Amino acid sequence: MIFRSIVTAKIGFHINVHVVQEERKDIIMRIDAHAHGMHAELKDGRRIPPLMSPWKETIVTPEEHIRQHNALGIEKVLLLDPPEITFELKRVFGDFVISCPQVEMDKSSPEEIAAILDRGACGIKFIAPMHPYGDDRYLPLYEVIRDYRALAVFHTGYLAHEFFDPGGVLPRPNWIDISDMRPSEIDRINRAFPDLKILMAHFGNPWWEEAWTMLKSNKNIYADLSGGTAYEKSMGMWKDLFAPNGKLNTNVVSKLCYGADSWMFHAGHFDYQRLMEFYDNLYDELRLPDEIRLKIDRENILMLTGRKNQ
Repeated sequence: MIFRSIVTAKIGFHINVHVVQEERKDIIMRIDAHAHGMHAELKDGRRIPPLMSPWKETIVTPEEHIRQHNALGIEKVLLLDPPEITFELKRVFGDFVISCPQVEMDKSSPEEIAAILDRGACGIKFIAPMHPYGDDRYLPLYEVIRDYRALAVFHTGYLAHEFFDPGGVLPRPNWIDISDMRPSEIDRINRAFPDLKILMAHFGNPWWEEAWTMLKSNKNIYADLSGGTAYEKSMGMWKDLFAPNGKLNTNVVSKLCYGADSWMFHAGHFDYQRLMEFYDNLYDELRLPDEIRLKIDRENILMLTGRKNQ
């Protein structure tokens, strides 16, 4: 695979990963806009409480773990775990972690959102609501984020069963309805708070067209292609979405962010390379110029998190 970017790192050491690969000298340095670290033990095929940090300094040090991610092209990650996990991993890994904790929005108050942001979080992630994202009951939460000029990250579309179902590790009081997390729900939020910075995770899977319309129609809405579905779709589908009839829609594609939705803090675990390959193949299929690749790989998320000049 050929990597092309005007932001590169010179890497001079080997790294053990699950697959054998050549040592790479010029590596795209990406900011992963969708990362996790939370861990729960398995029992009888199910994850069970308590939720905990996965990090145990037994195989490598935090510094070495960061160098291993750097060697594969990851400079920093936007961490989207619950506050206690996010802030603990931020303490251990320092600037490698950009804190954006997730909250249980049906139990959160505006004061609790403000308290998390006051601890240094760049934003808040919302996931698994009991009502549509655009419901009036949630608007005071978004207002706080807008007033802090912080970022609101929304899980959009399908959500796996393991964590959020009743009895799970992060249980909700009832079964979720994934239609409450459709991209179209983000439109009402944007109408109420047009200055709120929004990142839609997973590009609305399976409501791809709705996600495309949100990016096209709203200047402060961005999206990633993270997770286990987008990379399995055909390049033909993505080409038709971002370059219909062969004409690249730069307004829409320029508002993507690189994101993998991988577990980034299990020592020796680097399963995001298939997502990197997907993004690289997409760039090549769309013949994206370097300036758009750079926006997707790092500049957009740095801007959204207020770290553009850092």
